[in-house]
Amino acid sequence: MNRGTPQMYDSPPKGPAVERIKALPRGTKLVLASGVLLFFDLFFTWQKLQLDFGREGRAVASLDGWDAWGLLIGLLTMALVTLVVIVNLTDVELSPDIPWGRVTLGLATAVFVLTFVKNLTDAESAPASYVGIVLAVLAVVGAYMSRAEERPEPVAVPMRPRAAPRVPPTYEAPTEPERTPVEVTGRKW
Repeated sequence: MNRGTPQMYDSPPKGPAVERIKALPRGTKLVLASGVLLFFDLFFTWQKLQLDFGREGRAVASLDGWDAWGLLIGLLTMALVTLVVIVNLTDVELSPDIPWGRVTLGLATAVFVLTFVKNLTDAESAPASYVGIVLAVLAVVGAYMSRAEERPEPVAVPMRPRAAPRVPPTYEAPTEPERTPVEVTGRKW
């Protein structure tokens, strides 16, 4: 090894999974990132309830997001992330008849609605619950972006030249034919 020249290091080899993730559309990456973050956000404090024990004092109960609503949000979020991974990162052959972009958008919308309802019904919501709403909105935006990217472009159909508009014939009253001098004076029979 020559001490006078600096040694150049190549970046570590990237596997096919990293290359596949890099090749994903921006909307799909947004759904994956926001879905995973929303799932882990459910472990943080979503409610801070003030408990009054009378003469004994007061306490604050910190509740995470894993109640009945949170369980439903967590399951739907896992289904959303799993669907996006299966559709975009694996070689599994899925039915081409099912609009997977629409299914993803529907799941993301359901996650948002449930997160919003949970935040409305929870008493004393904590900042993590608002972060959950923002992450759910980002999942919907990402699903919408990926659905818009997958929809085929409309095919331009060449227009036929328009024919001149048809003008209906005008009605003309019949005219009397010209009469000869004999007809004018009249015939006598």
